[in-house]
Amino acid sequence: MLFHTRDFVVTEKLDYFAAGASVMYGMYFAPIRIFRLDKPDAVGSNTGTVLRMWTALCVALYLAHVGYLSFVRFDYTYNMAANIAVGVVQNILWTSFSIQRFRKVGRMWAAWPGLIVAWIVLAMSLELFDFPPWWGMLDAHALWHLGTVGPTIWWYNFLIKDAQEDMQNSRLKA
Repeated sequence: MLFHTRDFVVTEKLDYFAAGASVMYGMYFAPIRIFRLDKPDAVGSNTGTVLRMWTALCVALYLAHVGYLSFVRFDYTYNMAANIAVGVVQNILWTSFSIQRFRKVGRMWAAWPGLIVAWIVLAMSLELFDFPPWWGMLDAHALWHLGTVGPTIWWYNFLIKDAQEDMQNSRLKA
């Protein structure tokens, strides 16, 4: 938000780094939830090791990305390509998860991640296919930000339902 009100070099970089951190965190979280890296029985006895390695890899990749942009070259095309690549991978993971989960539980909320991904992809097209501002103030980037409000609320509701389902299944197994 700060960058959009005060366009300075530092606020621009912070905006890009925050956006990259958000995309990378989504990539970090996706395998943890989808493959249940947070559960001891999910990957066998080495779950803690796998989770620590995944964490270290994601942190290292993010720091390398920020380091490159900060100390080698601030490359807008590379930054956008890196964020899109990471975003596409997590979108594929969430869409696959959504289809499998919906088939398993048969509840509409289980399909929400895939539907949210579709919404985000449509909103992201505003960012990729930029156009000049309408009336000198409303541009594709502003509409992209507006387009992310709904999926954020929807995603939060999915996380609640998913956690409730997980807790209910845990109680049934006990």
